[in-house]
Amino acid sequence: MLVATFVLRVSTAMTGGMLVYYVDELTRNHGTGPGVISLLTGGFYTTELTGAIVFGVLADRYGRKVIMLLGPLFGSVAVFMTGLTTHIPVLFVTRLLEGSSTAASIPSTLGFIAAETAHDEKLRGRVVSLFEFVSLGGMLAVGPALSGLLWDAVGRPAFFFNCVLYLVALGLYAYGVAEVPRDRQGDLSGSTGTGQTAVSRYWQIATSRKVLLFAPTWLAINAILGLWALQAPLLIKGNMQDSSQFLMRGISASAIGLGEAVLAVIFGAGILFWGTVYARFRRTTLLLLGVGAFVAMTIDVLAVNHLGGSSDVLLVAFGLVAAVALFVMSGATPAALGLLADVSEGFEEDRSALMGLYSVFLGLGQVMGAVIGGIAASWKGIDGLVVATVGLLAVGIAALVNLRGHESVMLDGPDAGLQFALGVESLRDPIPAPTANRRQPEAAAKEDR
Repeated sequence: MLVATFVLRVSTAMTGGMLVYYVDELTRNHGTGPGVISLLTGGFYTTELTGAIVFGVLADRYGRKVIMLLGPLFGSVAVFMTGLTTHIPVLFVTRLLEGSSTAASIPSTLGFIAAETAHDEKLRGRVVSLFEFVSLGGMLAVGPALSGLLWDAVGRPAFFFNCVLYLVALGLYAYGVAEVPRDRQGDLSGSTGTGQTAVSRYWQIATSRKVLLFAPTWLAINAILGLWALQAPLLIKGNMQDSSQFLMRGISASAIGLGEAVLAVIFGAGILFWGTVYARFRRTTLLLLGVGAFVAMTIDVLAVNHLGGSSDVLLVAFGLVAAVALFVMSGATPAALGLLADVSEGFEEDRSALMGLYSVFLGLGQVMGAVIGGIAASWKGIDGLVVATVGLLAVGIAALVNLRGHESVMLDGPDAGLQFALGVESLRDPIPAPTANRRQPEAAAKEDR
C-alpha cells in the first residue's frame, strides 16, 4: 500500500507540476497565468474535499481496497485527457477527475493505517510518518523533479508517460494489497445501527468538538502550503517579472523542480526523525514547533526576496535557516495525521470516513490557499504571498493557543484515545459508540515535552 501510494503521489505531482508549465505556455501572452492556476487548483481541491466525504463512507461499507483502486483509475483518465487538449474548460474537468482520484485514495488508505495500528502507538507513529514520507516524497520531490525534466525534454507528450505510471499504481493496489475486511455492511442511505443515517452520523463526527478544536490550525497550515506550492513556481519561473524582487527574476522549469526536490529531501528527513520520537511528545507540542518554524521560514523568505542578490554568503546563510526551519516544520504533518488516527479509536466502524477528514481539511485549506494566493500573487508577487502567509499564521496560532489551553490530564471514558493524545478535557461527544472495543492507552499520562 505504501509503495502504491508513492507511485500515485508521484503521478499526481507530475500532473500538477506540468500543468503549471502548460498553463504558462497557454497564457504567457495574456498574463492570466495566476488566475487560471487558482481556478484549476480550486476545482481539484474542492472535488477532493467533497469526494473524501463520500468515498470515506463507501470504504467503510464496501471495503477499502475497492475504493483504493478508483484513485489511479480516475487519475489515468484525467492525465490522458490533459495531454489531448489545449482548452482551459477541458483542463478544469481533468482537475475535477484528479481531485476525485485523491479523494478516493486518501480515506481508504488512512482508514487501513488507523485500523492496522490501533494496538500500538509507537507503531502508529512510525507508520503515519512513513505514509507522510512516501506521500510528500512523491508530491514534493520525485514528482516535481520529473515534471520539470520531462516538460523541458518532451513537452506535452509527457502527460501520456504519466498515464503509464497511474496504471502501475493501479496494479500495485490490485495485486499487492490484501483485501481489508469491512467494518460494517449496509446501504449508504441506511441506518448505522445506532438510530442514525450515514449522513447524519458523518455530520456529527465531522462537527464534533474533538475535530473542531483541531481543524482551524490545520486549515491555516494547509492554506499556507497551498498558496506557496501553487503560485511560487509560476512566479519564480518569471511569469510576472519584478526586478525589485530577487525570487521573481526567472529560472528554468528543471531548476525549479530540482530545488523543490532538495526542499522535499529535508522535509522528508524531518518526517522520519519526528516519527521516531512521535510517542514521546504530545501532538500539540509538535504542532507548536511546526507553526513556530513557519514563522521563521516566512521571515527568511522575505529576507531572501530583498537581500538575496546582494551577497552569496548571505544567500547561503538564508538557505541554512530555511533548511532548519523546514526540518522542524515537518513534525506538524505526522502529528496532525496521528491525531486523527487517535480520534478514530472512538469510531472503529467509521475509520475511513473520519480519516477522510484529513483530505477534507487538506482540500479546504488548499482551496483557501489557491484563492488567497492567486489574489496575493497578482497583487505583489512573492511579497504578496508573504503578506498572505502572515495573515494565515495569525489565524493558525490563535487556534493552536486555544487548543493548547484546553489540555489537561487524561480522562477515563469513551474519549480516552483522544485524551491520551491531547489531554483535552470535557470533550464528550453525543455520538453513540459503535463498538465497545476501544484501545486503552499504555500509560495514565504523557510527559509534556
